[in-house]
Amino acid sequence: MKRRFKSKLGLLIVPLLVLLIAAEAYTVWTNNWIGMVSAGVPAVFIIYLYFSTLYVVTKDEKLKIKSGFLYHKEIYIKSIKKVRPTKNHGASPALSFDRLEISYNRYGRVIVSPNRKSEFIKELKEVNPRINVE
Repeated sequence: MKRRFKSKLGLLIVPLLVLLIAAEAYTVWTNNWIGMVSAGVPAVFIIYLYFSTLYVVTKDEKLKIKSGFLYHKEIYIKSIKKVRPTKNHGASPALSFDRLEISYNRYGRVIVSPNRKSEFIKELKEVNPRINVE
């Protein structure tokens, strides 16, 4: 039972990415090297984060959270106490503002944005039925 969930892509990221790609195309057309780098690097980084941000429920009952080379975390699903929706816009391994806050152990918290939230919660509850879902 190894289930992978990609991060949901937020509505603000899509227009930003389109704008960066358009700026990149314009700078290539005008042969502006500084513009190519300043528009290309953020666009490539956002695309990289989209393809590398994921949440994996593993066979050994862990939740692995990965977001590029920036964030790697493993949580024992049995240690999860609560899952609730949150509007917290702080930095986290979530590419959308449609987020879930996972409380684990005594004070641990992580914010995620799986693209299939109900399936994600169901997978967690199959391993740990004592998770309180709000």
